[in-house]
Amino acid sequence: MRTDSRNLWLDLIRGCSALLVCSGHLRNAMLVDFSALVHPNLLIKVFYLLTGLGHQAVVVFFVLSGYFVGGAVLRAGAQFSWQNYLTSRLTRLWVVLIPCLLLTWAIGLIVGHYSPSVLLGVNVDSWHSGPNVGEYSTSLTTLLANIFFMQTIISPVFGLNSPLWSLANECWYYLLFPLVLAVIGALKPSAFLQRIVAIIFVLLIVWCLPIDMLLGFLIWLLGVGVYIAQSKMKSLNQNTARFLLLITLILFSSALVCSKPNNWLNVMPIASDFIVGLTFAFLCLVISHISFPQVRWPWFAKTALYLSEISYSLYLSHFPVVVLIAATVYASHKFVPDSLMLMQFAGWGVFLLFAGSMMWWLFESRTAVVRAKVNILLSSTFVKIPI
Repeated sequence: MRTDSRNLWLDLIRGCSALLVCSGHLRNAMLVDFSALVHPNLLIKVFYLLTGLGHQAVVVFFVLSGYFVGGAVLRAGAQFSWQNYLTSRLTRLWVVLIPCLLLTWAIGLIVGHYSPSVLLGVNVDSWHSGPNVGEYSTSLTTLLANIFFMQTIISPVFGLNSPLWSLANECWYYLLFPLVLAVIGALKPSAFLQRIVAIIFVLLIVWCLPIDMLLGFLIWLLGVGVYIAQSKMKSLNQNTARFLLLITLILFSSALVCSKPNNWLNVMPIASDFIVGLTFAFLCLVISHISFPQVRWPWFAKTALYLSEISYSLYLSHFPVVVLIAATVYASHKFVPDSLMLMQFAGWGVFLLFAGSMMWWLFESRTAVVRAKVNILLSSTFVKIPI
């Protein structure tokens, strides 16, 4: 894990976003909803607020993805290669996805034995996630659809792994963005026929994708906007950076609070997800100009890097494990958050972190090796894609 040429603040945010998603799913499966509590204290209110930001954390993921992946495409410019790009993206996704699909299938068998009602979708309203009624599927067709990122488009997510919905979004954004650049000639000079092919692909993707997925692409593009703005901005002095950091933190925090249910932002014409994404994009732009004090805080730097490295594995693997815990240990029953239950919550949270770390160590950490082998195979078998 190298720290040079990385913004560890953004790494920390990515890692913490994954933790928020996991903690939100774990809390929904273990503890009663906030509306069921009688006179909760301030600590419980803060706990429920933080563990209720899982969806907003996914929005943050989209912006960061646009910044890192979209920025890499722009940085490649005339040297952009479809073969290298697709190989890089697909190996990154599949090295973790395929083992997590197998994990999801295995956990589904266990849950189906101890608590078959979970597979029928009876807990979806209580857990605010999980398979909907009649949608649980581990068929070969569903498996292949999820491997090729067609979940929520032509098939449900595979088995119990509801968070896989966002992976389909990510993959199609990865493909759509360089295609749009190819259409407008922003990557490298293209022949007329090549632009026509790119236009056809863009139109097909736009026609096939659901409208909410296309709207999510606008949020993803905010990250690209951050990359472009960062490359054109001059360095900020410390006083200016701190002032802008304070302002953007206030804006982003306000957007997070207002994005919760029953607040004013939900009835505005502009989607609350876009407001969260926009305010985070401004925050991200400021953070990208602030250095991380890793010399003074080496342990903090290592923590930020560690959480960032395992975030993808943690995100893809955690929910089936949460369902397994809830369905077997707690028999799908939810509890009031007293001190004992909060200690159990923390313990299971550490277990999810350990499970995600193991998935990273077993599979994701081998991504570079797998990618190198795939590149060697492709270079000896196929010619480069000329678009």
